[in-house]
Amino acid sequence: MIDFLRKIDRGWARGESWLTFAVLIMMVLVAGFQASVRNLTRFDIAWANELLNNMEWADSFMRKGTLWLAFLGASLATHYHKHICIDVLLRIAPLRSKYWMLTISGVLAAFITLGLTYSFAKAVELNLTERPLEYELLGPDGPIHVCDATAEQLAGVQDAERPAGFCMVRSALALLHVPAETEGAAFQIIVPLMFFAIALRLFGHSVGYLAVALGGDEGIERAEADERRRILAQRDAVDPAGAAAERSES
Repeated sequence: MIDFLRKIDRGWARGESWLTFAVLIMMVLVAGFQASVRNLTRFDIAWANELLNNMEWADSFMRKGTLWLAFLGASLATHYHKHICIDVLLRIAPLRSKYWMLTISGVLAAFITLGLTYSFAKAVELNLTERPLEYELLGPDGPIHVCDATAEQLAGVQDAERPAGFCMVRSALALLHVPAETEGAAFQIIVPLMFFAIALRLFGHSVGYLAVALGGDEGIERAEADERRRILAQRDAVDPAGAAAERSES
């Protein structure tokens, strides 16, 4: 059962990694293109000035992209056991007590993270259901969202435009019964989602630690060996020479 859950977690982490890579690449491309256009405006090029005015969304995209990278990174850090951990007592505690302490702390951290998930989910839900005036039209049966308006209804309102990209995202979220009235609120969904993923991972870690704590000495030694390999693998990415020296000494 634990191995099955680990496979699911690895698959989810692989998806998070690809999503993180995609968001980072898009942010680099948007920032680079915006900077290039801004430099062209210094030469008073008309099309560059117009294009820069039409890229007001870029700054908002960069802020939201940073939010996504932060929470995707936090979830991946939990997956790879790279999240912040105060391990002073763990270093001096007996091995079996160490895994009991890891089990209890993991469960407590998971419950706290679930509380944060609920709090942020309610805040995001409130933002998702708030419709700004610029996205509202008066239809025959009352106010409607600009994405739900017909071409004739849009033509009858001055300066009314349908944000095509956001309307596609809004339609996709509607299939999941998630309302989204603005782009900013839609981007915020990542916050409770990643908090929930972190909570599940912390629970999963606790189950693994509990199995070690209830097992025999051989299981504890195997867990310690896995922990040493994980730490050395992390050090390989930062200091390959130091990790190789530590392997030779052990």
